[in-house]
Amino acid sequence: MAFLPHARRWPLPAVLAAWFLLSPRSGVLPIETDYAEPGWEICLDWTRQNGSDAKVADTRDNMGIPDRDQSARKEYEETLKAYRELARKDSETYLPYVAITLNELGILDSGQNRIEDARKEFEEALKIYRELAQKSPARYLPNLAITLNNLGMLDGDKSLTEEALKTFRELARKNPETYLPQVATTLNNLGILNSAQNRVNEARKEHEEALRTYRRLTQKDSETYLPYVALTLDNLALLDSARNRIKEARKEYEDALKIYRELADKNPETYPAYVAKTLNNLGMLDLNQSRIEEALKTYRELAQKNPQTFLPKVALTLNNLGILDSIENRMAEARNEYEEALKTYRELARKNPETYLPDVALTLTNLGMLDSDQNRTAEARKEYEEALKIFEDASKQDSEQYTTDVKRLKKLLDELPK
Repeated sequence: MAFLPHARRWPLPAVLAAWFLLSPRSGVLPIETDYAEPGWEICLDWTRQNGSDAKVADTRDNMGIPDRDQSARKEYEETLKAYRELARKDSETYLPYVAITLNELGILDSGQNRIEDARKEFEEALKIYRELAQKSPARYLPNLAITLNNLGMLDGDKSLTEEALKTFRELARKNPETYLPQVATTLNNLGILNSAQNRVNEARKEHEEALRTYRRLTQKDSETYLPYVALTLDNLALLDSARNRIKEARKEYEDALKIYRELADKNPETYPAYVAKTLNNLGMLDLNQSRIEEALKTYRELAQKNPQTFLPKVALTLNNLGILDSIENRMAEARNEYEEALKTYRELARKNPETYLPDVALTLTNLGMLDSDQNRTAEARKEYEEALKIFEDASKQDSEQYTTDVKRLKKLLDELPK
């Protein structure tokens, strides 16, 4: 938490991680997942996969959030069942469609935080593609690499991502126009995994190679690849900010922001969200309230049209704005922002508790810190206790992710006056 040195004990910003899974059928399918740990909005990019003969309905929303409701899952399940029956009679023709549909289901389940289901689906698809690639490598190695990427990012498994990178590099030697984008994508994601495991030098090399590759691709097709230049700049900025390389991170965020503003002028339906994301990042880096407020205004406007996608980002930005106001001793404003964020997360958690209850707990923690600093001990204790219960329940499902949160809340409770 050293990047906010002004505060004696500062609240925790929510982290929004947007990572992109590859669909062998339709290209980029973004998955967005909220994490409760210090940092900013992280953007990991998966670029397009060209070419597939699958005949399943397209769900991609161009660099947006695909529809992931229960009706979509039912359709995929029915499609999978049909392909399984056809594959029993003609495996050579229909087994590839089984694998494609499993990949699509895995993507959808990842987006709905059904991690075990997604893992099983990716693993079965991977097994099928390994068998198919042995018989017809030219046709199925790309699909194999895509599935390795998907499973590697789901599980944070570096070895799978490295195997995907090796495969894409081999494919790119023969067909650079098609597979260099996948090389860059996989480098970016490998950089994210190395960064998470504190292999900073490796991560920087991977992000920098990805950036060089995307810049080269942009010379031929700026419309397609300029967004990925910005995404990679975001990744480098995140790496630099976490290592206290503030000057470098600021330049990378500013370069990304300039690109996103230009893209938003040309495509106001897609890119204002990316402008807001980068404003949030840059605002938290520099403790710049005006940038966070601009991000909040944009997210509120987007949430009016698409509340399912953007209400969580409104709440995230309110939390970050509350942090800045509490640092600047604007306690009344901070309280209003935390309370609105909490109200929003509670509403989201009623429909999707597994995803949003941790955000409820994080916001309760921030509000508890504010109350503790204002000697509102009874209120702080109540907020900490509710947050602790949420994190303890969550840790039963994922002990590794939430153990730190449980310890932090217990310590905060112990520090309260008796």
